[in-house]
Amino acid sequence: MTIRTGLVSDEEIVEVFKHASYVGQDPRKLLQQGVLKKQAGYMSGHTLTRIMQKLELLTHEGEVTKKGKLFLLDAFEDETQSG
Repeated sequence: MTIRTGLVSDEEIVEVFKHASYVGQDPRKLLQQGVLKKQAGYMSGHTLTRIMQKLELLTHEGEVTKKGKLFLLDAFEDETQSG
């Protein structure tokens, strides 16, 4: 299956994380983990949740959107990410 690049661009990630204090952590991996946690029924921190909402990976009610599900699927279909 083809990876859908461009769901969330690197530029978008840099923009939404510019005021967040996730020093030394990969923002894309944080998003992947955050969407996975929400899909599994768990909570993420307030800042990461707001970032996921801004990127339209979550609804304002905290549900994973279709875009969020595709973003998550891409994380696991990329062999460099999931082994």
